[in-house]
Amino acid sequence: MTDTQSLIDQLAQESALPARNPLSLFALPIIAVIALCAVGVVLAFSDPFLSVELYGWGPMLVKWGFSMSLLLLCAAALWILGKPGRRSRWAMAAVALPFVPVAALLAFELAIIGPNVAGETWAQCLTAMAVMSPLAFGGAVFAMRALAPTNLKRSGAVAGLFGGAVAMTAYAPFCPEIGMGYMVVFYCLPMLAMTLIGWLTGPKLLRW
Repeated sequence: MTDTQSLIDQLAQESALPARNPLSLFALPIIAVIALCAVGVVLAFSDPFLSVELYGWGPMLVKWGFSMSLLLLCAAALWILGKPGRRSRWAMAAVALPFVPVAALLAFELAIIGPNVAGETWAQCLTAMAVMSPLAFGGAVFAMRALAPTNLKRSGAVAGLFGGAVAMTAYAPFCPEIGMGYMVVFYCLPMLAMTLIGWLTGPKLLRW
């Protein structure tokens, strides 16, 4: 058998192998970092849902509603950005939607009581965001590399925002602080910082 014939036989055998499912390759890192962050906060912090005992479910639902909706929208946007040829402008607009009610509630709070970002556990909050956000960002990058993103800056930015959303979703039940001012300063600003980091590093981390 000639070398050419051997090569043809090898290529024929490889083409017969079932293609790996891109959805599973994308979803596994996403699910893994969410689970890792959830387990991490359970092991690192105590007294979950203390704010619920003190203030009721209202503040908790605001924080979780924001972070979970942002997490899901970012995951969907990453999937869309990883598919060449798909328009991604509407996906980018969608990930901005959760910030609209946050801005409205912040304006209402400022009008009623003025600026209020006080919180005794702010250092703990920033530490949790600083540790988990890059971890979840890394998971999103791995997930995107299973696809074929072409707009690497947008993909990196959404991956960074996803990292912040995962961190907030995991830590929020252990945060006793309330108030939109606190939420904007110690949750939203770190998220936007991760978004900027993703925007800047996306072209290097996601290039083919």
